[in-house]
Amino acid sequence: MGARQLRQLALYCLIGIAMLSLTPAQAETTDPVGLLKAASDQMFASLNQKRTELQNNPVKTQELIEQILMPHLDFITASRWVLGKHWRRANKEQKLNFIRQFRNLLLRFYSTALSEYLSETKRKSFDPNSMKFFPLRANKGDTDVTVRSEFIPGSGKPVPVHYHMHQTKKGWKIYDISVEGISVITTYRTSFGSEIQQNGLDSLINSLSDKNNKFLAQAPKAKTTSEQ
Repeated sequence: MGARQLRQLALYCLIGIAMLSLTPAQAETTDPVGLLKAASDQMFASLNQKRTELQNNPVKTQELIEQILMPHLDFITASRWVLGKHWRRANKEQKLNFIRQFRNLLLRFYSTALSEYLSETKRKSFDPNSMKFFPLRANKGDTDVTVRSEFIPGSGKPVPVHYHMHQTKKGWKIYDISVEGISVITTYRTSFGSEIQQNGLDSLINSLSDKNNKFLAQAPKAKTTSEQ
């Protein structure tokens, strides 16, 4: 995945799942498309309002990711899909350790990508109308759906963005996102699978831990939602 796709993916993820403006009751009763549309509007407003602050302070970017993005991802399902057959063979401790490190990896992934995007983009503001959501193709009662959308840039063709969501006890959660047909889960699954075959699951977990710790040590720890 190239740097340009990385930055796009981070931005689209934030646009799609910034649900802080929704109350728990709204989150339970709103359909997936309604959730993402409301989130999109709020996220554009947030990026426009805090752009300068985010550009000048990487810690604020990490805090934004921690507060807005992370609570709405299903890390257990994503981890199970990423590891595939290796998940079934892993013991409880390995599964818990992998989920923890995969979560930190995504925090690192999106924080870095969004910082790069905000520092390089020439846009003076983000237009809420540049994100278009399509009607949901699902039957009533379906608990696993794909929300289709397009990001319409200032120039060039629209970029297809698909959010793969399922309903949990805590409402709708996203377990995968694909941009221009490139899936986050599939991308990591291929990369992790090769490393596990060569060196084993424990080696992968240790490698992720080392990289995550180096990233988190570069700046003061961002406050999580529970610490606010």
